[in-house]
Amino acid sequence: MPFKSIHKFTEINQFHHAAQGGLHSKSDDVHVFRFSDISKGVVTEMPLFRTTFYQIGLMRQANFKMSVYENEYTLENLFALVFFKPGQLIRFASDPNWDGYVIHFKTAFISIPNDNSEALKRFSILDPSRESFLIIQESDFKELAEVYEKMLCEYEKPLLSNLSIIELYLQILFHKVNDIFERDNQPKETFSTRKEQISFQFKKLVSEKLRETKTINDFADMLFVTPKYLIEALKETIGASPKEYVDNRIIAETKTLLRYTNQSIYDIAMAYQFRDQAHFSNFFRQQTSMTPLEYRKALA
Repeated sequence: MPFKSIHKFTEINQFHHAAQGGLHSKSDDVHVFRFSDISKGVVTEMPLFRTTFYQIGLMRQANFKMSVYENEYTLENLFALVFFKPGQLIRFASDPNWDGYVIHFKTAFISIPNDNSEALKRFSILDPSRESFLIIQESDFKELAEVYEKMLCEYEKPLLSNLSIIELYLQILFHKVNDIFERDNQPKETFSTRKEQISFQFKKLVSEKLRETKTINDFADMLFVTPKYLIEALKETIGASPKEYVDNRIIAETKTLLRYTNQSIYDIAMAYQFRDQAHFSNFFRQQTSMTPLEYRKALA
């Protein structure tokens, strides 16, 4: 975590404690609940934070504002899906009179089999580069709510002996949400399974490890492939090189910190492994045509 002022929630109950909504998960790996279960003492604004787990929220006619990096989303009395993904910089504000459902889950709770050609289609909504906020129709809400209710039925049993059943319902949820994405957006071109897997895992690693390393060799080592193969996989699947993807992530994160925190430019440079502040400023200007100081002043 780059800065002490940015919360990093590694446990689901840490997040619940900070939100002050009176919730407590019975499992370390997964929690399913209704928004109506949240107490009225819940905080209405959550400052910038990260999680190491996922959230899929299903919201009905709520008033909700969220930013993921520098992207801002507003929901006014509509239906929506809201995703938190590990490593993202997130903040939100909400009217606590919300309605709907939430599931929090760790990566350990689900299995992503590398030898299954259908795996990436099933889990593609967890891709860090996919949309984190999706307006849906009332009919979508009703269909997805049925899956949440089935998960809740299992979760609310006295003994959590049916986590495997909840995982199966979660995979059904993945399928249904993917169907909504594909209906409302142009379907993505399909690629060779191996390169899709490498691309998917690379994007997850960048979200989780970006504050530790920026080098393509390091990411290739973590994926047990050569840098050349990693470049081929990214070029073929997302049309960008690993360096271009990493640079874009660094810009997204540092813009967020410059906008929503008072951290010094020097501290931000050090957190993202730049040699010094001048090196970071030159990099930022090359990517955005502004220095970090100019960007911060423009926002002010």
